Amino acid sequence: MSHSTDLVDLVITGLGLVLPCGDGLEAARAGLVSGTPCFSDLPDTLGRGRGAACAAFSPAGIIPPMQLRRLDRPSRFAWVAVHQALADAGLDPKAGVSGWGERLAVAVGTLTGGSEASEAFMRPYLQRGPEGASPMLFPNTVANAASGHLALAFGLKGPSATFVDRENAAFSALEQAARWIRSGMADAALVVGADGLFPLLLDLCAGARLLDRRGNPEQDSERGFLPGEGAQAFLLESLDHAEARGARPRARFRSLASRSGASPTEADGLSALRKAAASLESCQPDCRIGGASGSPRLDALEAGLAETHPHWPRALHPKLLWGEFCGSGGQLLAAALLRPAAQVLVSAPASSGAQFVALLEGVRLDP
Repeated sequence: MSHSTDLVDLVITGLGLVLPCGDGLEAARAGLVSGTPCFSDLPDTLGRGRGAACAAFSPAGIIPPMQLRRLDRPSRFAWVAVHQALADAGLDPKAGVSGWGERLAVAVGTLTGGSEASEAFMRPYLQRGPEGASPMLFPNTVANAASGHLALAFGLKGPSATFVDRENAAFSALEQAARWIRSGMADAALVVGADGLFPLLLDLCAGARLLDRRGNPEQDSERGFLPGEGAQAFLLESLDHAEARGARPRARFRSLASRSGASPTEADGLSALRKAAASLESCQPDCRIGGASGSPRLDALEAGLAETHPHWPRALHPKLLWGEFCGSGGQLLAAALLRPAAQVLVSAPASSGAQFVALLEGVRLDP
């Protein structure tokens, strides 16, 4: 199945970032420009091994203390990122967006959302029976916990959806948000990618021999990837809606193409990625963001795409700095907005499911 959507009338007017290199746009820009990986030995509370944790994350002054204790890690990251995105778009995050009524949607992409809370809820239940089940944990055991928390926190009353995928859930969320706006179901949408590290995730990845064992996935793609965490929030609006309220876009979307392979083989994955990119054959990007992570499969897909399009510039690979699962692909779209460019192409390969390629135009840094 393939989709290629002309998004020329859709713009990004707000951006919020929680990343291992720090919170906010300035920290993200500095981290991307420096090219310094954020990997370190993780604390026991997050897992055994190395990864890119959001050690500097601070929700102080943004999430009320009573709410903070009720949120899982991805929801905390998502709340702060959305707060930043609304402020960046010229809106008052604390006042919410209730004035937009049912015209503001939210679409969340995640891999880990709900997983840590599910383990924390089920483990004592299995050990001690119903007496061990915590009602405080239960609301966070579902993958769409973050979207629910965001709707309550910011007064979002429009359509809502959550996508769960290993690498590209945030791009699936973006695709859905674009459909809502293009169909007239919404004037704008918050697109959010959010993931959090926790011990079971690292144990599962290590057991499947997916993780890099030497701590530098960029050196040798046969070693595997390192995990990360964080959240990225984008306020997507129709151009007419943004202009009517006097908003100046950070970037315009030109196209979003996706293609699913018939099977999870490398050949099918590369064929799907190339077909997704075929609709952008004539573009001349001055910047390219790629999804190589140290995973042999993803790196091979990126290499194959580069061979097919030798005229494209060499790609920057944010996952080699901030890790995999750092917002289930949202970190790629975020990186595309951190440097001024006439055209930015984002390739988002996946180990299974849909391969995505996006083209943005007129990327600017000033608010």
